Amino acid sequence: MKRKKIIAICAFLLLILVTATAFLIAAIDSYNYDMDPANGVDIMEGMGAAFLIIIGGFVILCELDLFFTVYYFLVKPKTLLKSIFITLSQLMLLLVFFSEKLAHFLFEHVSDIFGEEGIVIIPIFFFYVISRIICIAICYSKNE
Repeated sequence: MKRKKIIAICAFLLLILVTATAFLIAAIDSYNYDMDPANGVDIMEGMGAAFLIIIGGFVILCELDLFFTVYYFLVKPKTLLKSIFITLSQLMLLLVFFSEKLAHFLFEHVSDIFGEEGIVIIPIFFFYVISRIICIAICYSKNE
C-alpha cells in the first residue's frame, strides 16, 4: 500500500514538474520573440507569454485534480458514494474539453440556443465544481 502511494505521488510530481518547466520555457521563448524588434511585433507584446502561463496553470490544476482521483482509487478506503462523485467530477472535467463538439451536436439536433459554446461549457463547469466540492466534503468528513 505504501509503495503505491509513493509511486503515485512521485509520478504526478514529475508530471507537474515537466509541465511547469515546459510551459515556462515556452513562455520565455514567446516573450523573447515578442521583444525582439527584428520580428516586427508591436502590438500586445508579451501576451503570448501571459497566455502560456495561464494555460500552463490550468493544465497543472487538471493534473492535480487527476492526482486526487488516482490517489483516492489507489490508496483511500472506497465507498460507493465517494466513487460515484469522484468519477462524475472527472467526467465533467473531461466533458469541458469536448464542449465544442457537444454544443455543435446540440445546436444541430436540439435547439439553436446551443449555437454558443458558452451555453454548454458554463453549466458543465458548474456541475464539475459542485461535484468536486461534494467529493471533498464526503472524503474529508469526520463521520466516515
